[in-house]
This record gives sequence, structure tokens and C-alpha cells, in this order.
Amino acid sequence: MHPINSIILLCQEKLMIIYRPTIAAISLDAVKHNIQAIQKKVGAACQVMAVVKANAYGHGMAQVAQASLEAGAARIGVATVDEAAILRDLKIKAPILVMGPALLEHAEFFIARNISAAVGSIEAARAFGRAARKLGKKARIHIKTDTGMGRFGFWWENLAALLPEIKKIRGLHLEGCFTHFATSDIADYAYTKWQHENFKKLLDSAARQKIRFDIIHAANSGAIMQHPETYHDCVRAGVMLYGMLPDQKTKPTVPIKPVMTLTTRLVEIRQHPKGRCISYGCTWQTPRASRIGILPIGYGDGYSRKFSNKGQVLIRGRRAPIVGRVCMDQTLVDLSAIPEAQIGDRVLLWGENELGVLKVEEAAKWMGTITYEVTCALGARIPRVYIK
Repeated sequence: MHPINSIILLCQEKLMIIYRPTIAAISLDAVKHNIQAIQKKVGAACQVMAVVKANAYGHGMAQVAQASLEAGAARIGVATVDEAAILRDLKIKAPILVMGPALLEHAEFFIARNISAAVGSIEAARAFGRAARKLGKKARIHIKTDTGMGRFGFWWENLAALLPEIKKIRGLHLEGCFTHFATSDIADYAYTKWQHENFKKLLDSAARQKIRFDIIHAANSGAIMQHPETYHDCVRAGVMLYGMLPDQKTKPTVPIKPVMTLTTRLVEIRQHPKGRCISYGCTWQTPRASRIGILPIGYGDGYSRKFSNKGQVLIRGRRAPIVGRVCMDQTLVDLSAIPEAQIGDRVLLWGENELGVLKVEEAAKWMGTITYEVTCALGARIPRVYIK
């Protein structure tokens, strides 16, 4: 039996702590493997920041952060200050960067909790300076420059002239300077190269002005895979930390392992005559007498309604199509081609176990989206079981 499945069964049958048949098994060994593989790729002189925003892309922020640090990650990246505060409350002492913009009224909270802030405007830099002087501490900031993403940060062509003013603001510690790439995961490298050239011009200007940062970082998962010239002092490992490529065409230059395996069980099987409507909207009818199975998972759990009439699951090593619309709490599958299927059978929704392999990338394709959205959408109602 696959080790993940044996531990799930232990939880269900021995410890009696998990009563839901739908479980997301999270391999912390895979997390550690991925951190170490990334570190090997970027070299010992380059730090790895583990990005655990959005509850670690649905995998569990606290557990993934701790496993990443144990495997050698030097820093943690999140999106919001409340995420950082949760990690601080859990006694995680490693440097934590909030990568997104923050309300200026929260500057004192950042400083009091020793949380690093991304600063993308002169107003924000001044606000953090004022808060730092009030508290008698230093505000640890990372200057964010927009080199072509068009989302957040100082425009790169304007920042060089503002750096001397930022340097003069008392109370600031210029911990970092960074940018973010818009297309580093695709096959066409031209735009990423242009962004990186813009970033290097800014860094050259800062060096001429004798403005120093502790770390420079630019590479996200796509750049870690495809653009080694962008590594600088630190890389930010996001989606690849969870064993997923940022795009199906991204070159898999790092041997990452999938972290999540999502399973459920058949809770009901019914015989349907030919021509019977299935689920809301009557979007599917039985083409023949059919065996229809019920799975206890639906869009209320984050299992997308877009899987309706196009997704598949694995039962006894064989594929069963999802039929009719996915409901809030239930999903229906056609078992007609799997006559041996029985109530209680394990069902693989994505991941890998003794039933076979159904990649989350395939689920993303059925949804018409990216893997990030598939796992981030997974709701809190589904128990996470952590394996190490």
C-alpha cells in the first residue's frame, strides 16, 4: 500500500479522528524535497524564500512553512500581514516578507511584529519611517519596483531618482529590493529579459549612489526554472514548492514532487434507466441503463463546478467521468464501465496513490485555469492530513 494511503487509513480506522471520507493528504517530505531541489538548482550562495500565501496554495500555511524552513529555506513570503502575524504567533522566527501592498495605518503592526514590508511608493516609505521613529525601532522594508508587471511598485524608470530621498528617511532598514516577472513561465523569453534589464539598470543606479540592500530578489517559479540569470541573492519559490509547474510549457529543469493527493470514497451507487436526467439543470442524461456513483465532495469544498460533464476521477485504477453538474456537496460519476466498483471504494480526485496518477494539471485544464487556482480553492471543510 502507498505510504500516504496507509497513514490516511490509520487516521480513519485507528485514531478515529477523521470522519470525512474526503481527505487532502499533504506530503511534507515532498515539500522538503522540493526546497532542497530548488536550493541545488540556484546554488548555495542564493537564498530560497518559501512562498506560503493563500494557506500555502491550499496546502496548509503553518505546516508548509515549518517544513520549508527545516529543509533549508531562509525566508518566508506571504501576501498579507495577517498571514505573517499567524506565523509569528506560531513562533516562526525566520524573516517573513509581506509581498503585497499594505495599508499605511498598519505600519506600526509590521514593525512591532518584526515583519518585513514591501514598499511601492514614497508615501509608504515615509509612513513606515514615521512609525519606526515612534516605536524606536527599525522598519524592515523591501523596495518593490515595477519593471513591467503593471501591478504594484515604484516604476523602475522613476525609482532611481527617489532612492536618495528614501535613504534619508530615518527609521528605515533597506532590507531588500525586488521585482516580479509577468511572463517568466512561458516559452517566449523576450519580455522577461526586458524586465530583467530594467531591473539591472535600476540596481546599477542604486550602486552608483552607494545605496545598498541586504538582498536582491526577482526570480519566481517560472524564472527559477527558465531564467538562471535572474537569481541574484534570493529566489521566491511559489507554485513549484508544491510540485506544480507554473505553466504546462515551462521547462521542468528542477525535479519537483507533487505535494497534495486529494481522495474521497464512493458513498452511494444507484441504477439509472436510460434517459434519466442527472443533477441540476438536466445537463446530462443517461444514454443507456447506467450505474451512477455519488462522491461526497462539491463546490462547497472548492471542487469546481467547472468539472461538470468534463472532469474525471480514478476508481480501482480506471477513469470514471463526472456527469451532470457538480453540486455544492456532491459530485456524480458514471460507473457503467467499472462494474466492480462498490460503495466505500477509494476515489482519486488528483495526485498519486495505489489507484494510479491523475495530475492536478489535468484538473486545471478541465477548469480552463491554472494549477494555482485548483489547490487554492480547496476549502477548509476538507481535512488536511500531513505526512512525514
